[in-house]
Amino acid sequence: MSEATKQFYAGLLQRHGTSCRALSFSSTSTQYARFSALFPVLPTALDTAFSLLDVGCGFGDLYGCLLEAGYRKVAYTGLDIMPEFTAHAAARYPEATFVTGDFLQLGAQVGNHDFVLSSGALNLVNERYPDHYDFVFAMIEQMYQTATQGVAFNLLSAEGKHHFAHDARFFYCQAERVLEHCRGKAPATALDHGYLSYDFAIRSRLGDSTAPCSGGRGVRRRT
Repeated sequence: MSEATKQFYAGLLQRHGTSCRALSFSSTSTQYARFSALFPVLPTALDTAFSLLDVGCGFGDLYGCLLEAGYRKVAYTGLDIMPEFTAHAAARYPEATFVTGDFLQLGAQVGNHDFVLSSGALNLVNERYPDHYDFVFAMIEQMYQTATQGVAFNLLSAEGKHHFAHDARFFYCQAERVLEHCRGKAPATALDHGYLSYDFAIRSRLGDSTAPCSGGRGVRRRT
């Protein structure tokens, strides 16, 4: 991950403390809307045991959302480039595992997990890549290599770019381009463009599954 990304989050942390704004979410309600859009990839039975890697875990809020949704047998690992984030997350959730590092650099060191989820971690332009899609697809490739049962992540949508003042630090992806790429990796892949007007989620089931992920359980939070 780039130094500019680290500096961006360090500045947010200094201004906003450990609120969701330090993670570049505008409110807890939109943060939880993004989380909930990922959950249909997970087992429908809440008593199912599974392992999950959260790429760009921040303060571990996705783990808290999982618990609120009723998942009690998840072996959760959160990964983030910011040691301040993972330290706070580990203090909040000592029963979970938190790792500080760069997902692309760690590679196989993170091990395999049943599911890999990522919320909001692919939106900042990475200056190491002339084309930001190359960064997005590299991260997606690593997710598919790490997961054994399913992958889900979200991105800012090019269709919703008009909602915001121009900020060159953020990248807005063409949803259909990302969907096509992911279906080349996992045919059982679905696009969800309905939970926020400026965001979309991709959900892939791996292995022998041929049914795309739709519907699902979520948690709503008010601001």
